[in-house]
Amino acid sequence: MDKQALHGMAALITGGSTEVAGATALALAREGVQVCLCGRQEDLLELAAAKIRAEGGTCLTIVSELDSLEAAEFVREQALAAFGRLDLLILVSPFWAGGQIHSHSVKTWDLVLNANLREPFLVARAILPHFRAQKHGEILAIGSDSALGFYPQDGAYGVAMHALSTLMELIRVENADFGIRTHLLAPGVALTLDTDSEGKPALTVAHVADWVLWLLQRPAHLRGNGPILI
Repeated sequence: MDKQALHGMAALITGGSTEVAGATALALAREGVQVCLCGRQEDLLELAAAKIRAEGGTCLTIVSELDSLEAAEFVREQALAAFGRLDLLILVSPFWAGGQIHSHSVKTWDLVLNANLREPFLVARAILPHFRAQKHGEILAIGSDSALGFYPQDGAYGVAMHALSTLMELIRVENADFGIRTHLLAPGVALTLDTDSEGKPALTVAHVADWVLWLLQRPAHLRGNGPILI
């Protein structure tokens, strides 16, 4: 079966200040995808964008908290204005924080749920009408293996990851007839180095990016996937 060609497509990537988002953006750009990186830290966004541009790729950066539907719609419109199209949405969970439920910080709870669940909902809510109108689109979330188990101290993060899995499945069943696929990757801790502190092979951000490419390049007639533990 022929792979889906990504060349010429345009992608919006949230959590753009993270290493996972940067590695994913670079991998997509190498496939000829125009990339919009959206995140909170301008210096980290520009660092990732510089690597893409150095290889001749196209990268737009947008600093945004993505804390409202209006903010998400603004990012959508900026990406469409820059690229003239939007085909791929990559949702990257930006950070972990947890705690035991009986003593969990309410401030931490709100921050984690907002970043890892509310933000994906808002961006998907902003992008889905566009994907439905054009009758195609791919939404891929990069979450955590916390979506597949229950770990002490995971707290808000564990709740967010389980809920993110449900959100992606609901999007899938509601939009399959519009040519829209969803995917969910559930990696463990992804390291920058090839080996961990014990010298053993480690899951790296480059490995995560490879999985993203594999999922997005699968023939378009195949259904989406997730959560996939890597």
